Amino acid sequence: MTENPLIMSARSAIRAELRAKRRALSEQEQRSAQARLLNQAADIIDHSNVMAAYLPNDGEISPQTLIEYAWTNNTIVALPVLHPFHPQTLLFVRYTPESEIVKNKFGIPEPVLTTQNILPIHAINHIFMPLVGFDESGHRIGMGGGFYDRTLAPIIQSQRVGYLSLKISSPPTLIGLAHDVQMLDTIPCAQWDIPMSHIFTPQKCITIADS
Repeated sequence: MTENPLIMSARSAIRAELRAKRRALSEQEQRSAQARLLNQAADIIDHSNVMAAYLPNDGEISPQTLIEYAWTNNTIVALPVLHPFHPQTLLFVRYTPESEIVKNKFGIPEPVLTTQNILPIHAINHIFMPLVGFDESGHRIGMGGGFYDRTLAPIIQSQRVGYLSLKISSPPTLIGLAHDVQMLDTIPCAQWDIPMSHIFTPQKCITIADS
């Protein structure tokens, strides 16, 4: 992945500003945001057999209420883990209340990866992804590593299964999650950004594409 230096600089500055804003939220503000997020996402979870979320880090809005709601509705929950063989990509593994959690090399919590708990991406109906920033048009900015973009590009753009040639008919719906303070008037786009179908905050539901 290569990027225009001016766009790269602008995105880096935005990333630093918005990460600082979300880290500055109080514990009470984080808890309140987490609770209200379910108002936006409950209907999608109701129509999902398998959903993916994440464990929060660096001030990210927590999807814990979404995860717990999914468990009570017998929706299978997956979480991303660093791929052990393909750098800067992710695998998704099943997450239950009994899952053992460890911190990866970036200090981000993730379930322990085993050969038994891997879930194929094309089997996931909805993927809730953390955002660093977003705008009303649905443009978004992540942490800068490109992990989700590399992982999801074959599925979303080519409708292929991972590194295989198998064609799929129904790729997962991608939904970005963020605090309201992470919204900007406009976000400079990178050419490889995978588009979201929706972006949810405690107060907003932005629909970018039909899911």
